[in-house]
Amino acid sequence: MARLCETVMENFLCGGVSAACAICIVNPVDVVKSRLQMQGELGSTKRAYNNVLSGILHVGRTEGIQGLYRGLGPAIWFQMVGNSVRFGVYHVGKKWAGVDKGKNNSRINFLCGIASGATAGLIACPFFVLKTQMQVQSSASNAVGHQHSHNGMIDAVRNIAREEGIRGFFRGLDAFVPRCVALVAFQMASYDLAKSQILDRKLMSDGPKAHMTASAFAAGCACVAMQPFDLIGARMMNQPFAHGGQPRLYSSPVDCFLKTVRNEGIFGLYKGGIANYMRMGPQYILTFMFFEQFVKAIKNFRGEI
Repeated sequence: MARLCETVMENFLCGGVSAACAICIVNPVDVVKSRLQMQGELGSTKRAYNNVLSGILHVGRTEGIQGLYRGLGPAIWFQMVGNSVRFGVYHVGKKWAGVDKGKNNSRINFLCGIASGATAGLIACPFFVLKTQMQVQSSASNAVGHQHSHNGMIDAVRNIAREEGIRGFFRGLDAFVPRCVALVAFQMASYDLAKSQILDRKLMSDGPKAHMTASAFAAGCACVAMQPFDLIGARMMNQPFAHGGQPRLYSSPVDCFLKTVRNEGIFGLYKGGIANYMRMGPQYILTFMFFEQFVKAIKNFRGEI
């Protein structure tokens, strides 16, 4: 039992630190992704961003480095908390199910991914709300979607608490949890599947190159599965609320889905999808590579390698 608890803490720590390191590198892409998802909301004609690369250059030119790293504080907390829970619950679930030490069982991996994704979504939702609102907030010329007036993470916490109370930190939760479930279930299961196939077929040795290849495959699977939920969740989190906490644009995820499709077409649900993969690809490559190396370092320190 003591060894299991030690392993749990290692996975929590390695998962959180790995993801926090990765988001510091890819946050500019995440900022543009969030704004692309708000652009053209419900038929709005304002267009400030053409694509990911031009968006990064445009934000950097007009808002400086500060604009590219908007929302970094809550983004780090979101990655630390969400991925600590995600990696911890996922790997503990696999151990309890008897899938460990290089073995692979796609069904168990998928179910463990669902459990870890739902748990992470419930716990980390407040940080994603803060991140989304702060990333979308921009200069007047770049503004798309509803603009909040937060002067940093602490000010954002105060504003939401004052205007909406505790439920303001969980707005969009009913869309966010499915988003996390789809993301983690497909990402973790596809990563383990790809990694096991690469090693079993002796295509690569167990090192950074194999981890990078498996991560890129996992990011693609996860992005396709979670993108509509990601857009719906982000829009529900960023929408304006009337005094008393009543939403002004969307009453539920289904309402957001129907209004988005009606005004923007079915592909409106995939706005920011390319940006999402351009964020997720490098982020998860870095996250899994950091994670694998941190775990190896711990095992080496204990003399297990």
